[in-house]
Amino acid sequence: MSAPFVTNPNGPQRGVTLIIVLILMVVIGLTAASAMRGATSSQMITNNVRMDNVAQQYAEAALRYCESQLRLSSAARADNSLRNAVIPLVDMTVAGAVGAWENTLSWTAGPGGGGAASTRTALGANQYSSVSSSYAPARAPECVAERQRMGATPFVVTVVTARGFSPDYQSDASGNTTHGAVVWLQSLLNLDPNDLP
Repeated sequence: MSAPFVTNPNGPQRGVTLIIVLILMVVIGLTAASAMRGATSSQMITNNVRMDNVAQQYAEAALRYCESQLRLSSAARADNSLRNAVIPLVDMTVAGAVGAWENTLSWTAGPGGGGAASTRTALGANQYSSVSSSYAPARAPECVAERQRMGATPFVVTVVTARGFSPDYQSDASGNTTHGAVVWLQSLLNLDPNDLP
């Protein structure tokens, strides 16, 4: 009687199993890395939207504050920077005229430095934050005011421009935004002409 022929089932298959396991590990690793990258991107997008919304709220606070001050008589305004005597008048009926708020000096220079800089009003912390807020802007919200003469039959409106900044806002020496969000809002007020200088 001869012994039955038996083959070793583990012999040639040992290397194949290792290769299959390594391929599966690479696929699982790439899938996990892709999922983590997607989650990180989503988190960054969500944070950017949040910072933009915070800057929007600060800009709205500055706009509402300055509008409320300008609706008061000039003498009753809390900020001297919003008194009628310092608010510039821009004649928009002249060809090529631009608003004072568009002048970089309105936002970077000190009082009397050009544009509407004399009217630049930065809000105090008690005017835009609350004890329940966990965010504080990198720079206080601010606004400028100017009067503009407009139309074929000239009439004068008061233009209020406000800026709000995100907590992560940064700018260079020229005032250009390098990081974070800045939101600009603007409104036109038709104020009592008897209160004008």
